Amino acid sequence: MKRRTRTTLIVVGIAILLAVIVVLNLTRKEAGEKVDTKEVAFGSILSQVSATGELKAKAQVNLQAQVMGVIEQLYVDEGDRVDQGDLLLELDRGRYQAQMVLARSRYTQAKLSHARVDSLFGRRLVSEEQYEASKAAYEMAKAQYEEAEDSYAKTSIRAPIRGKVAKVNVEEGETVIIGTMNNPGTVIMVIADMSRMEAIVEVDETDVVSLRIGQHADIEVDAFPDTTFAGTVTKIGYMPLQNLLSTEVEGVDFEVEVTLDSTVPELRPGMTVSVDITTASLDSVLKVPIQAVGRREIDDEEKETVFTVEEGKATLRPVRTGKSSDTDIEITEGLDPGEEIITGPYKVLSKLKEGKKVTPGKKKDKEDEQRREAEASDSIGD
Repeated sequence: MKRRTRTTLIVVGIAILLAVIVVLNLTRKEAGEKVDTKEVAFGSILSQVSATGELKAKAQVNLQAQVMGVIEQLYVDEGDRVDQGDLLLELDRGRYQAQMVLARSRYTQAKLSHARVDSLFGRRLVSEEQYEASKAAYEMAKAQYEEAEDSYAKTSIRAPIRGKVAKVNVEEGETVIIGTMNNPGTVIMVIADMSRMEAIVEVDETDVVSLRIGQHADIEVDAFPDTTFAGTVTKIGYMPLQNLLSTEVEGVDFEVEVTLDSTVPELRPGMTVSVDITTASLDSVLKVPIQAVGRREIDDEEKETVFTVEEGKATLRPVRTGKSSDTDIEITEGLDPGEEIITGPYKVLSKLKEGKKVTPGKKKDKEDEQRREAEASDSIGD
């Protein structure tokens, strides 16, 4: 009897355990997929394009000689400030001076000779052919003298702009050569006007279409990690940059110039910069987290969509979007304030289907959201 009672209790216990497992499974299944959600609300959006590059002086000249010679006197060092027209260096002018004296003598002789022939031609004592030959010799001698005089003057090299001597590449006694088709020639020094600096950055082809002249930019210089400089887009390249040394297929970039609104003496050409260009700043627009929006098929047509939570089920809704930031995107049509949308997790959202039961889990922390809103408003205000 006792054995039969024990067996009965064991069977009943197993049955209860199985029943509990079944109920728990049914309950878990009924609860649906756990998802992260957020209420649709109005807020601010700051849309930016980011790029990297380097600093360059707004006015910068690579100074080269126009005549070949040995450097006789060098009057400046790196870091010196110069005004336009200041004498920077002198080349050995002995040969050029001799050529000028010789050309001047020939010019003087040809001038006097042509004056006599002109007088005789006026009295019909020489032929027209002799007169034309005399005139040609005079004009040739004059041109040679002017050329020799110009070459002599170019042995004194002066500052073409006002600025700072950023780099000196030569020393006294060295020979400078002029550029040819196959030889770029000697860059004697670099003079830069440091009072106006610009950032030269490379922007991807997908981003450059949203840039406009005059847009505001924030510039960070690696050498000044705690300082942000304000700037303005002043030039957008129309031709893509080409890397002639690379054989690999790479993305297309365009050169963009951003002029700094202010500068400090410590800034130098060649410093690495990061630039954030503001392409749009919107306030009080309907927005959702950017990861909530995806392209899916509705009625055999691919559209931008979001999933909303309605009566515990995921409902696919087509939407129209506008400007976006790194974290949020503007909704121009398809959603109303206060609606609950699914924002994640990505693994669930990427496989979610219309009508599937869901259980809202993690929501955005309100204090964190308010902080983000305040930061976006401050950025727009700046």
